[in-house]
This record gives sequence, structure tokens and C-alpha cells, in this order.
Amino acid sequence: MVNLIHISDLHYGSEFVPEYMENVIKYIEDESPDAVICTGDIIHKGRITQFKGVLPYLKRIRECTRFLAVPGNHDAKNSGIIFFERLIGPRRSRLIIDDKDTLIVGICSARDDIAYGECGDEQLDWCGRQFDKNLENRVLALHHHLIPVPLSGQKFTTVRDAGEVLEFTQLFELDLVLMGHRHVPHAYVIGPTTFLYCGTSTSKKVRADDSPSFNHIILNEGDIEVHIVNSTNLERSLLLERRLSRTKFVRPRRTRIEHLLSSSVWDD
Repeated sequence: MVNLIHISDLHYGSEFVPEYMENVIKYIEDESPDAVICTGDIIHKGRITQFKGVLPYLKRIRECTRFLAVPGNHDAKNSGIIFFERLIGPRRSRLIIDDKDTLIVGICSARDDIAYGECGDEQLDWCGRQFDKNLENRVLALHHHLIPVPLSGQKFTTVRDAGEVLEFTQLFELDLVLMGHRHVPHAYVIGPTTFLYCGTSTSKKVRADDSPSFNHIILNEGDIEVHIVNSTNLERSLLLERRLSRTKFVRPRRTRIEHLLSSSVWDD
């Protein structure tokens, strides 16, 4: 069994709340996960001062457990990818947890001053070489959405070559894909793969009445259980449960049509 904590969209430098970050770190310290994965937008404007400001928090996480981060579009702003690689880590990387038979691969979908994501053939080729291993749990992490999420806005900021990446996940039978970007906790299941989105973990950049949050993931011989953890009070709620490759529960997210049908705007 492998325990993972998935955080995202910290946005240090804009509406970042230190109390939320302290709660996240406390949860990590108490739970002692096998790894923490951050799916980008660690800082807000790609400035070196922001990268240096968030480093003490990340250092405390690294002292607790393994840590892997991928860059988001806000990290890459203003040529910030230079500081990301200098201070946080490489733009793409892999983490092997040998005693848990787990491989986590992180790739860069971000481009400087471009909101949408793109992975590219070269990264897909690199990913294929990383995942060509006989490991039980195989996880891919990137910042941008591969599939649009309801009530997350209409802006086109998904991955431009999402079709190729989705095909890759099925060909290599990945267990889990971790994403951030739109600040919405959500999940889809396609074939053997669970596609998991994270809210903003430490900022007030939430959507509607969502709360800042992060995900606690348990992978166990093909089974998966995901809880959303509220960053303000550390309360947990079940997001997804799969047993024997069958999805037993996915937390419903209110749809746009439900909002429209309940709105007084459309009353006669």
C-alpha cells in the first residue's frame, strides 16, 4: 500500500494564506505519506523573490518525506522556469519508491506566458522510456488539465495535445494521473486510469463556494481511494473509491445545467 499527498496551486505571492500552508504541512507531518506531489503553480509570477519566499515551506515538506514537483504556467511566467529548476527541481523528473513498487513521473506542460498546456512528442517519448518498467503503481503528474472539468470556467487552458497523452495513459495502463491548474478537486476514470484534479491548496483562489484543498491518495494493489482534505480545518471527504478495478464512488460535482435550472434568471 502506498500513501500519497497531492497538493497544487499554492500561488505564493497572490492570495497565499500562510495558515493554510501550515495546516498542509501539519497534515503531512502527522500522516507521514510515502511522497508528496505538487502539480504546479507553486508561486504566482515567476519572480525569484517568490521562489525564495516559498522555499522554507517546501524544505519542511522535504524533511518529512519524498517530494516531486512539476512547473505550472504561473511558475513559468517571466522566464521563471529558470528559477524553478535552480531552486525547486528539474522541469521533468521521476521518483521511484522501491519498497512500495511505485513509479511517479512528472512532466512539464507549462510554457512562458501561455495559459494552455502542451507536452510534445519529445516528452511523450521520454515518458515512454520511464514507464517501460514492471512496477505495480504507475503515476504521471503534470499541471494542466487533460479533460475539462465542470464549473471550472470556460477558458481554453487544457493540454493542446491531450489526445496523445490520453492515448499514452491507456497504452501504458497508468494507474493515476495527477493534475492541478483550475483549482477544482475532481476525478474521471477511463479504462485502467484515474484522472485526479486538485484544488488550490494554500490560496483563496477558489471557485464559487469551494474550499482550498488537497488530496490524500491510497493505492493498494490496483485499488484506489482518494479523500479531499480541506486546508482550512483538515476535514476529509471521500472523492473516489475503486475496488477490483471497478469504480464504487465518485463524489458528484454540481453541474452547470443544475445551476441554470435553479437560477431565477430563467423564470418566466
